[in-house]
Amino acid sequence: MNETAWRWEYLGEVTGTGGNVFTNIHDEKLSLTRIHNFERTRNGVDWGWFPDPWRFVRCAWEPSARRLLIFEEHSANRKTPAETAQILLDAMTFADEDGEEPYFHDEIVWADDTPDGKQQMAVYRRDFHIRIRPARKARMRKLSYEWLAGLREIVIDPVRCPKTYEEFTLKEYLRNPDGTWEDEIPDGNDHSIDAVRYALMDDVLRG
Repeated sequence: MNETAWRWEYLGEVTGTGGNVFTNIHDEKLSLTRIHNFERTRNGVDWGWFPDPWRFVRCAWEPSARRLLIFEEHSANRKTPAETAQILLDAMTFADEDGEEPYFHDEIVWADDTPDGKQQMAVYRRDFHIRIRPARKARMRKLSYEWLAGLREIVIDPVRCPKTYEEFTLKEYLRNPDGTWEDEIPDGNDHSIDAVRYALMDDVLRG
């Protein structure tokens, strides 16, 4: 389905015209009606304070089409766990249909399992009753990047998710001083990407 991804994963080639990690990005404006009809939603959090931001991303997974759709993002700096938990609660409180009463959609949220993250997850669970769980990310960074890059398409709404769209479209392999590309993806400017990886980690492992 994706020859570029096949050449990368199975032949070991560094592919793409300019070292981009993701060559399967499509920008599309997603309507609220379509968003509310998604059957398999996924939620991910990447912890941060300053200068690294806290980032919350919502997406939908369509396995039969091998399509990921990213439709919502929230970002914050210097916010307490209680403040970011409220952002999350507000984002997941909505009506299913026009004219209906909004309610909190009690979905699982996956997050980075850092020592600081464990403390924040405890606040989310205890004080806000959010079902937040640590993503199984041990030695999974490269595999999860390859899984995402190998999807048929990653659809991102650039209006609803400008930071996420920028990260995915600009993420590149490591470039050596001589200008050659290496099969290594450097850290940095990847908060939304990490949140998406955590949200999809169970799907990555099953795939």
